[in-house]
Parts: sequence; structure tokens; C-alpha cells
Amino acid sequence: MTENEWIEHLLQDGYDNLLFRDAIAFEREDEHAHDRDHKMIIFSGDIEITIGYETVHLGAHDYFEIARGTAHIAAVGCDGCRYLIAERL
Repeated sequence: MTENEWIEHLLQDGYDNLLFRDAIAFEREDEHAHDRDHKMIIFSGDIEITIGYETVHLGAHDYFEIARGTAHIAAVGCDGCRYLIAERL
């Protein structure tokens, strides 16, 4: 799907507060959680999401859902990462 198609799809699924990010290479977010459900769509580059002892590697065209309250760590790969974060209550 294109970026615009993803936006339309997410809005239809009740997501709002859409935020595009262009993360730099090796950017890392320490463990944190959100008070809303999140869906992350990767457009280019790659990122790893770690929840507990499990790590998922995401690349272009992948998406990942993180339920509200779920502690996780995000680590961007060596080429940076362009992604969309969508939130839903």
C-alpha cells in the first residue's frame, strides 16, 4: 500500500493521531509504553521492536501492532527508518 492508502485504511479502522517519523540510523528509544494502541507501518529502512525477551525485525512494507500499556524498546537499523505511527483509543 502507498502512504495515502495506509492513511485511509488506518482512519477507517479508528486510528487517529497519525505521525510520520524519519528516524536516523541507530536511533534507540529506551523501554516505554503508551496509553493508546499503536500501529507502526514501515516505509523504508528497518527497525527492531523488543517486547520482553522477544525481538521482531521490521523492514519496508511491514507493520506491527503494540497494545496500549505494553512496554517495548525500539532500535533503528543502520540505514535509518521512515515509518508511520497511528494511535487508537
